[in-house]
Amino acid sequence: MRRRDYITTYSGHEFSPLAPDADAIDVRDIAHALARIGRANGHFSEFYSVGQHCLDCAREALARGYGARQAFFCLLHDASEAYMSDITSPVKKHLRQYIAVEDRLLDLIYDKYIPGGIRPREQRIVKEIDNTMLYYEFLNLKGEKMSDEEPELHITPCFEFHSFWAVEKQYLDLFEELHEKTEQEVLPRSYQTVGIVHDGGVWHAAVLSDGACEFASAGTLWELCSRYKNADVLLTDLPVGLPENKEDEAMRPESELRKRISGANVSAVPCRQAVHAKDDNTAREENIRVLGRTISPNQMALRSVLREIDELFVNHTEWKHVLRESRAQVLDEGRRLIISQYRENLPQNGDKHRFEDALCLAMIGQLECRNGSETIPKEPAKDARGLEMQIIVPVTR
Repeated sequence: MRRRDYITTYSGHEFSPLAPDADAIDVRDIAHALARIGRANGHFSEFYSVGQHCLDCAREALARGYGARQAFFCLLHDASEAYMSDITSPVKKHLRQYIAVEDRLLDLIYDKYIPGGIRPREQRIVKEIDNTMLYYEFLNLKGEKMSDEEPELHITPCFEFHSFWAVEKQYLDLFEELHEKTEQEVLPRSYQTVGIVHDGGVWHAAVLSDGACEFASAGTLWELCSRYKNADVLLTDLPVGLPENKEDEAMRPESELRKRISGANVSAVPCRQAVHAKDDNTAREENIRVLGRTISPNQMALRSVLREIDELFVNHTEWKHVLRESRAQVLDEGRRLIISQYRENLPQNGDKHRFEDALCLAMIGQLECRNGSETIPKEPAKDARGLEMQIIVPVTR
């Protein structure tokens, strides 16, 4: 029997998942297959297709106020499964080669249909919505909670069985609508990345875009976030995610960061109860009660700043995976080169070193966009509010 390294798709294309050809990718095949592939490997109480899941993700993106581009990525985020099916998460995470093939194929699909391909912030939006829909799928179709925190949902999905043909048609209709709108959008040709720091009661941002550097200041963190809401990356050097017990504290990245960067000045993060305490004395007592230690003077002075960050994620949940934490120190020797490159742009008022830190954070974002990133720790844990306790580290090539 002749060996084949391709599959024959619904529309008749000979498609090789290991050597994918963009010309052979056809949305008719994607819609047809996803409407007939079941979520949860078929273990839900009712048949709920990957196609239905993708439709709900796209509708959720629109309901959250995202544009056609972000909704389009949500619609296509499982399109690779039309050509290579899927493997349950407990197994997939051990199959690095499979994940690499899947990622390569999905990127090719994105590049074919969406100008410029997917950007880091868009990847995080898709992941957040994907996880939200996963939570409610398991809750409604299996009676199982995937996490202690109930994510916010803006649509009312129908988890009843929809015919294969109905889902396929809905998928194709929404694809055409989003494709047309996305083609009309004009994308910048460079990445915009923002580093955010706090100094002297003021928030400062360094912004890198298209080889240019600018700085901005604001009285509140939300003002800066709103101003740069469409940036590809936003990073701050202040803690994102607060411990509420000793187990949480052990999962914060500070201890590992000290090991990786010799001599790094890394303060222990106070507990959330202390950050939100009514006064400094109560904060100190709460930190001793919860974590068994007092608060450093530096962290005590930053309590209102840490509270402002923490409350931003409560009031604007869509920012949970957008504003993230990093440190200028992770650039190592590259820090001096970056500062010297933009020395003439640096503001001379206030603490000049804090502006330098913001600039380094913006450069970390640029490196992440170009080459990818890692995290400290490698598998971040989430705090009680679902915030990932991690430090972003760029991959250098």
